[in-house]
Amino acid sequence: MTSLWQDAYAYLDGRGAAYGIPADDLIAKTPLFIQHDPSAVMSFWQQKDISHILPTSSHPELAADFSNWIPEDPAPNHARQDQVMSCYDQAHAQLDNVLDAHWLF
Repeated sequence: MTSLWQDAYAYLDGRGAAYGIPADDLIAKTPLFIQHDPSAVMSFWQQKDISHILPTSSHPELAADFSNWIPEDPAPNHARQDQVMSCYDQAHAQLDNVLDAHWLF
């Protein structure tokens, strides 16, 4: 593993630690076309929150559940607070993730 990947894994492990989410899961949720580039992966996650579909305040058991979180910009995630993420919110976040990743690559 190159030092760039080691740095990316160290950063991602730190980002996911509060929820028990490993770096490999964060990479798996990163847009596919940048997953091979450790600098792009790290840059992507430096601008994203780990946003839970069902909030951890009411569903702490789902904090690390792969199907219960997605990358999302901080502003909409913080504005929603502990509300359930709607299908629209999820679709918007996914589209935004792809668009943001295009700027990194």
